[in-house]
Amino acid sequence: MLEQDTAFHLGPELERAVNRMDFFRLFKALAANYACEHFILFELTGDERPLDLYGGHALHNTSDAHVLGEAGALGREDPLVRHLRMSTVACAFDSGTTDTPLLASGNALSAVVVPLHTATSKRFGLILLRRSTGPGHQELAIIAHDAALVFQRYFEVLISLDSVSGLNDREIQIVRWTSEGKTSSEIAIILSLSEHTVNSYIAAILRKLHVVNRAQMVASALRNGLIT
Repeated sequence: MLEQDTAFHLGPELERAVNRMDFFRLFKALAANYACEHFILFELTGDERPLDLYGGHALHNTSDAHVLGEAGALGREDPLVRHLRMSTVACAFDSGTTDTPLLASGNALSAVVVPLHTATSKRFGLILLRRSTGPGHQELAIIAHDAALVFQRYFEVLISLDSVSGLNDREIQIVRWTSEGKTSSEIAIILSLSEHTVNSYIAAILRKLHVVNRAQMVASALRNGLIT
């Protein structure tokens, strides 16, 4: 394990991080620093929507086969997800006592789950998967501390912009797909919405960002760090 003062995720790169790719590298480095092969960061919504790994500010370096069902979402009843929803304390789980497809399909022996919170009352969860036994209490506390530091920077640089722009998670999803050249009909299929609903979202986004067309919408979102 690297010393904290030299670890990539806590070094100068933390202060230089300005976009999603930067934070993807930081969370990947954090995971690797503690012998974890995969990380999964996602928002814990308060409603019954699926836990979407492609919406909002979710980040992960896993393959779809490891963590996603046919609907493209983590299961709410997964024991790791349940812990994140019900607790504010980091915890380690091992494959011998925890029945979760995240460990089985990821070929992992243990998982570390870290509840994370923002100043705007949004709740996130970080899951780290590793092919060795779970960490002891001291290492678990250090992992949770490091994760909180990286996540705090992530919130300050990107997540907090949601309240500035006024865009919700679904609107950011639509902007992101538009930036990739998708039409309203294509976005409707991807997000299981009607084309009319997608166009209504786009009209609302244009008003919120004070722009007049999709090209300006994407440019504004890029400029403000809402998408990369």
